[in-house]
Amino acid sequence: MQSQESTPPVPWLRRLDLALAAVIIGFVLLVIVHTAITVPNPWLYLYLFRIHDQLARLGLALALVMLLIAVYIGILRKGDVTPLFKRGTYIIFGTMVVQALLGTVMYLFFGGRPAEDVHLIYGVGAVLSLPFFIFVESTARKRPAMGSYIWGFALLAGIILRGIMTGG
Repeated sequence: MQSQESTPPVPWLRRLDLALAAVIIGFVLLVIVHTAITVPNPWLYLYLFRIHDQLARLGLALALVMLLIAVYIGILRKGDVTPLFKRGTYIIFGTMVVQALLGTVMYLFFGGRPAEDVHLIYGVGAVLSLPFFIFVESTARKRPAMGSYIWGFALLAGIILRGIMTGG
């Protein structure tokens, strides 16, 4: 296995992490406020459903943006994975985990069922796809290994799109 150099933490990366977390939390709060304003007497399940639904759309947009960035870095620049790119990957993975947890809570505790049962398989696929490609990239002996992320984000975008089409 190839050893990767460890770089000291950069203060602005920590601020960027906090800013991205704040943006995602703000996004969720906007969904909550919009639901409270547009639906008379909403209940908890509706909030969970709307957050789950909008996180899917956010995840699709982020996966497509990361796919374009991966193509730019890996194919056009012939570069390798950057720490900032990896951070973005982890944030998207975290978003998929939160969305899967919301879906699981709706399924187990509220009896919420997707329009098609295959939606559950797409949910598991969305959560498991990025860790697989992160593992492939991190264990690659040949550098650059950005091709793994190109495939990973293309697959993730397809899985999320199919999941959106079978949910609801």
